[in-house]
Amino acid sequence: MAVVVAGCSGSGGGDQAPTTTAGTPADAEKIPTGITGPDGSRLFTGAGNPWTTPIPDSTAPVAGSDRYVQKLLTERPLVSVNGWTIPVYDADASTPTYTVTASEDHAGHGGWVMPGVPIPANAKPDPQEDGHMVVVDRQASCVYEMWQARKEGSGWGASWINATPADGDGIYPDGISARASGLSAGAGLIWPQELAAGEINHALVFAYPYTRSGGPAAPATSSDGTTGGSDALPEGARLRLDPSIDVDSLGLPPAQTVIAKALQKYGMILADTAGGFTLYAASPQSFVSFPYPQSWSHDIWKDVSDIPFDKLQVVDDGPQVDKHDGPPITNRCNQAVQQPPLQDGGGGDGGDDD
Repeated sequence: MAVVVAGCSGSGGGDQAPTTTAGTPADAEKIPTGITGPDGSRLFTGAGNPWTTPIPDSTAPVAGSDRYVQKLLTERPLVSVNGWTIPVYDADASTPTYTVTASEDHAGHGGWVMPGVPIPANAKPDPQEDGHMVVVDRQASCVYEMWQARKEGSGWGASWINATPADGDGIYPDGISARASGLSAGAGLIWPQELAAGEINHALVFAYPYTRSGGPAAPATSSDGTTGGSDALPEGARLRLDPSIDVDSLGLPPAQTVIAKALQKYGMILADTAGGFTLYAASPQSFVSFPYPQSWSHDIWKDVSDIPFDKLQVVDDGPQVDKHDGPPITNRCNQAVQQPPLQDGGGGDGGDDD
């Protein structure tokens, strides 16, 4: 993940605009209100979920925490906003449904075909290579998630698709979510409604390049980690910002203040491998108008290095476990059927008959 940060300057008369500590005009950091679009901030609050329980202040960092953090900070901290993130759409009883065939066999036991997938007419996958897309069926309380989703004629296809209960824990016990870790792609996002309210009430997810080989650590159930060494974090590791920091005294831009407090209270969970160190905001393409501060609109990623990430603490790093090795574990939402191994190029077959 390459990031280019450009700046410009000018001269002339007139009053200078108020600025933040980072030198950005204060108006550009203002958090919008009156947001129109999906709100997934209350997804996955079921019993035993890893998202909504605060980390006790007394929790001690694990052995080697400083080493882990030092490695993490070789990358600039970012939020994926305008690409490489997760568009989320709401569905209801009027939403058309499709049968979607996965063109890759991540289940490991033959083809994977999911009928009855609701996809709104305005839905679009993320424009980058991963092509993630999430649909929340509010009536059925199901979260559908796709990797490399694509419109195919009158239907939809995806390299992978799965679904899990919205009122569950957001974890696929067999590891076959649209994320490498087995955590739902709809979990751990930064939502604009939360920024506007001044509070995030759940853990966030992040990705970075140095995910450890050897399997996931709970709550992750799978891993694409390939990095060796004692400073590589396993997928599922949890970090938090030092709770002794007075975040309000730091003079951060408003959105970064909200994020920093969430990192203190709930932490962040390693959910994937990426080309850089990034948190994830719900994609603005899911909303009627741009729902984040205007300073977030200029690039794919928003730099959030004003947050003192050097004060992170690793509070859980394992043990690592083996990935599920058996048939897919179904739930009330996926109801996928197994088919013979797919030929190359499988995809959606159009709308379902109601």
